[in-house]
Parts: sequence; C-alpha cells; structure tokens
Amino acid sequence: LGANHFPNEKDSRPARRHSFSSQSSGGRLAGGESLHMTRNSFSFSSLFTAQNRDTLEGPPLKEGCGDILQEGQEYLSMAMLVNVYSKLRELSMLGHASVKLVDIDVNSHQSAARKKEMKRLGLLESNEDLYLGNTKTAGAIVRTVLDEYQMFEASNELTSGAAVFNQANRAAMAYDASLLSEFKTWVEESKVKQLDSVTENVIKTLREECERRQLLLKERSSDNSLATMEHADLRRSVARRRSSLSERSDSFQAASWLRQERTLISDYFGVASGVEESLRDCEARDDSRRISRDLLTESIIKNTLDKSYDYFQEGSSLRNLLEAGLEVVWFSDRHPSDIIYCICVNRETATVTVVFRGQEGFVDLIRDSDMSKYSNPIVQEDYEGNSESINIRSAVSDELMRVRRDNKKSTIDEIREKVDKIGKELTDGGYYHLSVCGHSLGGGLATVAGFYLASDTGLELASAVRVFTFATSRVGCKAFQQGFKHLEETGRLQHARFTTADEVVSLLPIHDTYCHVGMRIRLHKPNGAGRQRTRQSLDVTYNSPFCRLRGAFHFMLNFLSATKSTRISEYQHRMHFAREYRLALSDGVLRFDKKRNHLKSLNDYYLMKCRLGEYMGFTKKQEAMPSFLLFFLVSCLVSFEIALLFKFVATW
Repeated sequence: LGANHFPNEKDSRPARRHSFSSQSSGGRLAGGESLHMTRNSFSFSSLFTAQNRDTLEGPPLKEGCGDILQEGQEYLSMAMLVNVYSKLRELSMLGHASVKLVDIDVNSHQSAARKKEMKRLGLLESNEDLYLGNTKTAGAIVRTVLDEYQMFEASNELTSGAAVFNQANRAAMAYDASLLSEFKTWVEESKVKQLDSVTENVIKTLREECERRQLLLKERSSDNSLATMEHADLRRSVARRRSSLSERSDSFQAASWLRQERTLISDYFGVASGVEESLRDCEARDDSRRISRDLLTESIIKNTLDKSYDYFQEGSSLRNLLEAGLEVVWFSDRHPSDIIYCICVNRETATVTVVFRGQEGFVDLIRDSDMSKYSNPIVQEDYEGNSESINIRSAVSDELMRVRRDNKKSTIDEIREKVDKIGKELTDGGYYHLSVCGHSLGGGLATVAGFYLASDTGLELASAVRVFTFATSRVGCKAFQQGFKHLEETGRLQHARFTTADEVVSLLPIHDTYCHVGMRIRLHKPNGAGRQRTRQSLDVTYNSPFCRLRGAFHFMLNFLSATKSTRISEYQHRMHFAREYRLALSDGVLRFDKKRNHLKSLNDYYLMKCRLGEYMGFTKKQEAMPSFLLFFLVSCLVSFEIALLFKFVATW
C-alpha cells in the first residue's frame, strides 16, 4: 500500500492508492480467484484502474463483491435478519419467549453488565474477552426465530393484545407482527421442496464426522465403513421415520419445519431423548446409531444444521446470506426508543458491517422535518461547496450525535470504537473492509453514520466505506451533499441507495433544503413496463437534479400504494426479478451485446458515473424536462380527469 496523500488535504494521515496484487483486498483466494464469482459476471474495475491508476485517489477498490443486485440482496437480508433478531431479544427480555436472553445473546450491553457482576463476585477472571469469541451465525438466528415465531403467533400478543397500549405502541406492535410474518413467508419461499434429500446429506455429513472421530480414537470397527452406508437405503429410512413421527408424535407435528429436521436427525442417530423407538429393522438407521455411539451429541448436530444452507433454494436471499458466512458480533438495544444497531462480520472477506434498525411512516417524515446544525468533519479539505457546518435531519442525527452522560460518548463514537476493535481483531491488526446498511429510518441512520465513518482519518480501512440503504428519505442539506460527493470522488465512500419506482418516501421531507446523496438504483415492478425498462439497462442514476413538479406529480400518483412499495419483501421480490431477468437476457438476446450482457458492480458504476466519467467519456449531462412543459402536461392531465368526473356525475 502506498503512502501518497489525498489531494488538497491538510492533515498528515497517509492515504492508500490502489494496489493491483491479488492480496490487496479481502475476499480473494490463492492465485487471485474471487470468492464471489457469479455467472455472467464481468468487472470494468481492474481495466479502469490499470489504465488510470494515477487518476484515482484513496484506498483500493474492494474486489470480489459481485454485481450490485447480488450485493443489494445480501444487505437487504441483513436488514431483515437484524430486525427480527432485535424483536426476539426484546420478547426474551420481557419473558415472552421460550428462550432466555443469555442463550441467544452476543456481545451487548446486557452481556457486559453480566460479566461485570461476575467479575465483582470473583466468578470470572478480569482478562478482557475477545469480541469474536461470542458470536451468533445467521443460520442459528434464522432457526431460533422460526421456532419462536410459532409461539408469537399462538400467543395473540402481537395483535389482539395491542388494545391496552397507546397509539404509538399499537403501531409498533403491528409493525413487529407484520415483520415476523414477512420473515416467515420469506423463509418459506426460500425453502427447498425435497427436504428428505437435504436431510440425507446432513446425515451423511454427520456419519463421516463420526468415522473421522473413530479413526482418531482408534476405535473404529471394520463394519462401520462408508460402504455399509452406501448399500443401506438411507432415503427410504428417512421418509419412513418422518412418517412415523408425524403419525405418533403431536409435538413433532406442531413444530416448525426446521425443528422437525433437527428432531428427525437427532432421533436417527439415537441422540434425542423421549422419542419412541421404532423401525429397528432399518439397516441404515441401525448402522448410523452404531457409528455415532458415544461420539455424537446434540450440540454437534445443532452446529452442523446452523452451518448448513442446503435447506434453502440456490440463489434465494437466505441462501446467499448463509453462504456469506455472516456472524452477529455486537448488538446494541438498551431501550426500544434508543438507536438499535448491530455489528456483523464476514471472516472470509474481512468485512465489518454495521446494520441499523428503524421504521417510520409518512406522518413521521412530514412532522419530523426539522434540521440540526453540526460542524463539518471534512471542513479542512478543499472541495467545491465546502462549509464550516452542515444541516442534517434531526430525527436521524440527534440520537447519533448526542453525548451520553454515563460514558461521555455519543452513539457514533461508540460505533466507531466497536468497529475499529472488531475489525482489528478480525484481521489481527491489519486492514479491514467496512459496510453500513439499513432500511427506512435505519437507512437514514446508515447514511449519516457512513458519512462520518468515511471522514474519520483514524480508521485504517482496506477500501471505501460502502453504504446500502433501502426506502430512505432525504437526510441532509446541500452542504452535506457536497461533502458526501467529495468523499465519493476521493474514493473513501460509496452509497447504493435502492428505491422502488412507485415509492414516495424518497421525496420526503418536502422542504427544498433537503438533498439526496449516493447512487440511486430504481427497482421496477415485474410487469410489462418493468420488463421493458429493465431490458434496456438497470435504472441507475447519480447526482441527478430534483424537479419539484415532477416529484409532486409522482407523489400524488403513488400515494395510495406507498406503504406496500417500501416493504422489505417488496424490495426483495423486485431485486430478484431484476437480477434473474437480466441474467436470462445476457444468456439470450443480449449475449452479443458487450455493454449489456453482464451485470455491473457498485465499483463499476462509481468508476463510470463519478470518478472516471470525465476521463473515459461516460458522463453525460442529464437535462431535466423544462418546468413549464411539465406543468403544462400535469395541468392537462388534471383537467382531463376533472372533465371525466363531471361527465360521470352528469350521466349518473
């Protein structure tokens, strides 16, 4: 990594230019093979940087990320996962869940308080614990949430019990209920159809593990060989045992499908207690029990299932999420009214991700439109539109910037400290990648947090801070937009702002002082018009001017369907449609079109539209429709609708 400075920057921190070796970025295998190569994937990044290495400033690009829709699906899955995990923790703390918080907890303020008390009582040594020693995988969280959802659904607390609460609490509980229902539907759609074949593969994996243990202990007998397993009819045995448990066990019938799989596998190896013994004549089942005797435990089976992602269809969001190896390291949920966020890691790609939870409606966006003034963290740098202060929407900035009285730190300072410690622990003191994401209000928090983290010269990052937001409103003024753009142009910040073509949240707040930032990716409906627009290219724009008349017309046209268009499930469906449709076109009619037969990554779009557009000829001046012409068209449309209304009234 080089030691060249950022241009026109007054501080003395050395900046890192692009390094073109295969070890310059996380997520690479030996020989430079990417961990996330997908079909029809192609990247302009290496070509552009090789030809313009003297033009680009800032840290190197993160490699092996996949296309922009694939990344968007992964980060949207993180947002959904963290939302339901926070709800599970809340119900556990209130005593409304069957699991205790200590059983599902990771590093958090609650676990820190428990450790402090244990140290005071002398039950725990005073040595500092590592963050990565207490994590929860995405698979473990998914299975726990699905098991607990049945209790939430049966208890009726999330729906009928809301009558005793005020309006705000009823709205929050209704949102939680819809969120959990959405998540369950999402998982059911991702589930594979042939569960018996998946169970068979898990059983074979456990058998091989037991045989390896027997070899190490030198206790393996000649009749416990893989050849015996191959001759036994394993699939028929699994199907017969599933049928037997379904007929004789009421608890098995009432359990979720993931818990049924765990019970079936535990029973197959003779680990489950209290299960009726039957089908002893099955050779495969008896052989599995002989091999696993005194070697297999419930914890080994649980860990195997948590790491298995074959229960979900290839290409589904949950399959991608589990394949990514996501682990939740830190969770902050002191109070439901406080900012709720978590920090996740991906050990393979050395990536630390901050995920914010938040939800707000139209009333909140219209009512809470005030701005707060803060000092500009990059005021010492020279760029167009620089200002000593920036104005940010109070609803997303006040809680982030407010200094607590107990620890004399703000939430953004706490996040920065946790990220740096976890990142250095993840890479043994080396460089790591940083991402921030969120949905709705969480997206606004992610935008502000990403701006401040990218402007922090103390963080030693391997690439630009990458921000992914969904259904996000405008959060800052013109000075904030200019500072955000400067960080993007110097390679320290990238922002993928996903919106749907018919949502109106991105138009709010309605004041002229608010401006949008980042690279906008519009997702269209999977209908005829949406397919036609997606066939041309992905709807990606950067720094496009905002027209008030066009925004007002779009707001009135899509106001009634605005709630549905901002749901996480709606974003998931549209991203899945856009990606599969574009991949199908690239294998078909677009296979000879070099510009459109592949999906580009976020790096590619930033190079083309932001950082290298002027040098490579990609930047085109976007001329907005003249205001008077748009006003004329809107007036004609309104007049036509009024005329139809009068005609209908006259004939009626």
